[in-house]
Amino acid sequence: MMVLAVIVLQCCRPTNKAESMGDTTTAVDQVVVNAPNAPGSEPMGDGIQTIMFLEKATLMASLETEWGKLAAEKASDIKLRDFGKGVAKDQTEIKVLLNAIATAKRLKLPTALPINEQERLGEMRRMEDDYFEKLYLKMSVEDYRKNIELFRGAGNSPDTMISNFAHRFLPVLEKHQLQALELRGDR
Repeated sequence: MMVLAVIVLQCCRPTNKAESMGDTTTAVDQVVVNAPNAPGSEPMGDGIQTIMFLEKATLMASLETEWGKLAAEKASDIKLRDFGKGVAKDQTEIKVLLNAIATAKRLKLPTALPINEQERLGEMRRMEDDYFEKLYLKMSVEDYRKNIELFRGAGNSPDTMISNFAHRFLPVLEKHQLQALELRGDR
């Protein structure tokens, strides 16, 4: 457990470099609280805000990972395929670190997308490439706007593990939002 805490703290320390990398309003699977916060980590208020951030960020990372993989497979535009690959890679990293934080806090995060998101992903797989590309970019731009707001709020958390994580990945989300806007402008 001590090694995990060290990994989480190492991974969540603030960084200025922008590494390559959509709050949906969809319900997230139930989060189970197994025990109080891990020693040394301060809760955001009563801990509910921390749980809500972890839920939303996990859902966002899961959705963006799947959408990115789909864009990497389906897009005819090489720039969009590369963007999708980068998003999938970075969101996978975010998901791994969110799970490490949740483990350190003795929380269980959802492991599967909600059914309505799985259905939407299936619909996107069946779309014609042109329509898929436009929809993917539209959804990405909208979701990054919401997620940037979510991560900015989490950056002000008194829980240092959460605020450091948010500060580390906020530049990644901002970079991807700019890339999506640029790609969308090409259409």
